[in-house]
Amino acid sequence: MDELFKDLDVYRTQEEMKQYFEHTQKMIHQNREYIKLARLKKGRFKKFFEEFYPLYCFSQSSYCPRNSKLKLIIGSQGYDGLILQPDGTEKRIEITSYKDGKLEFEDAQRVNSGNFALPRIQTEGSVEEYIEKVLENIQKKSKKDYSGASILFVVHTFHYFEAYGKSSAAFIRTLKKEMKNTDFRADKIYLLELNQPESESVKQNIHFIK
Repeated sequence: MDELFKDLDVYRTQEEMKQYFEHTQKMIHQNREYIKLARLKKGRFKKFFEEFYPLYCFSQSSYCPRNSKLKLIIGSQGYDGLILQPDGTEKRIEITSYKDGKLEFEDAQRVNSGNFALPRIQTEGSVEEYIEKVLENIQKKSKKDYSGASILFVVHTFHYFEAYGKSSAAFIRTLKKEMKNTDFRADKIYLLELNQPESESVKQNIHFIK
């Protein structure tokens, strides 16, 4: 595993970000033990999926200046990534999301043991709880000082909407409105909507909020 992620935190061009993500995904899919660890989000797998992947998505968007280089930060620095712009200026970026870690870990354990995971969403109340937690995370981040950095909020809508044939459009509209009406001590605010499984697609929907 150390060999797989030995250079996770080096500067990469936008094209190199894409190549690294696709190569690492391929390596994981070819190794049964890596697949199990990836499901459990163990060690650097957690960093790769929860921070590098959103940073990669951002690197491919129109909001990332062309010819920039991006780097994931390992350790507690108060932000998660750096963007080295063509003029030599470094921009910080904080990547944040709400995830039900306990539920995801239990699902992963079931799949790794050969059993089908129970449906992630059982009732409408579960969706409402997820929405509430995401909104709480927005308010939590608004109380911290991220001056000199931008914030990339990440929402994983697939397991709450698309997997059940439902649209997450109203949810996204609610989040965008909430963010626009919230005061942040940050340079810029973005929203990344992940509406397909990470293992199947790298499609990204990034919204510039303000």
